[in-house]
Amino acid sequence: MPWNECKPMDERLRFIARLLEGEKMAPLCREFGISRVTGYKIYERYQGCQQITLWLPQDGYSGYGTFRIRGSGGARLEAEDVTRRLNGRVQILIDTYHWPPGDYTIEIFHREGWSHELGLRKLEVGVAPPMPEPLPPPEPLSEPIVDHDGTGKILPNLDLEMRAKGLARLAARFSRRLEFDGSFRAGTIHYIEGDIRLPFYHEMCGGGVHFSIDIPPPEKWEAATGCPLAERDDIIAFLAEETQRRQARTWNYVILADRIDFVD
Repeated sequence: MPWNECKPMDERLRFIARLLEGEKMAPLCREFGISRVTGYKIYERYQGCQQITLWLPQDGYSGYGTFRIRGSGGARLEAEDVTRRLNGRVQILIDTYHWPPGDYTIEIFHREGWSHELGLRKLEVGVAPPMPEPLPPPEPLSEPIVDHDGTGKILPNLDLEMRAKGLARLAARFSRRLEFDGSFRAGTIHYIEGDIRLPFYHEMCGGGVHFSIDIPPPEKWEAATGCPLAERDDIIAFLAEETQRRQARTWNYVILADRIDFVD
């Protein structure tokens, strides 16, 4: 099973991004297969790496096509599929350290015909960027509407509470990821989404199945995971797709009631 076949620069950028998101150094170094000494060296060099972090407004696997970088005069510097540049599902990391000073354009195309375009300029060493225009004075804030019951007690604002919960859930969904423990022979794949952390055991198989991931069947899903049954299909689909993308690009998967099989 081809575990973690990535470019070294991409891996370093992903390592830094995960540290900046608050993950601990020791377990992160174990996941990336490096010592803590190397991890701290990578982190110490981060301030000079001139990294650009882009956040897509939707899932990077939902129809995006080409990612392209153009230099001065429109010269094409990079062009590849967006999915090959993703760190997770909505984040793209770009190392600009090797770029010479000049004007650049980053283009991200969607298969429906629209695109994102970002223009930027890298300055000469020692040249300060121009000062931004001053912001207009903020408008006075209006007081939120407060409802009371018949006795004068303040009622909770259910609309704001629902919005806050919805935004928190959306942020967790876009930042979800997998962590792989063990080896191809046997191990655990952890599904991480906000405060949710679900372990799924996997092991090597035979008879035309390269390896299999155990999943709770529908009737045992809520008791085993603590997640609503309505979310089962989406979580399992992400588990299968992300495992294939990161660890088994040349194989197909079949989702069954109690397992995910990876086959030719």
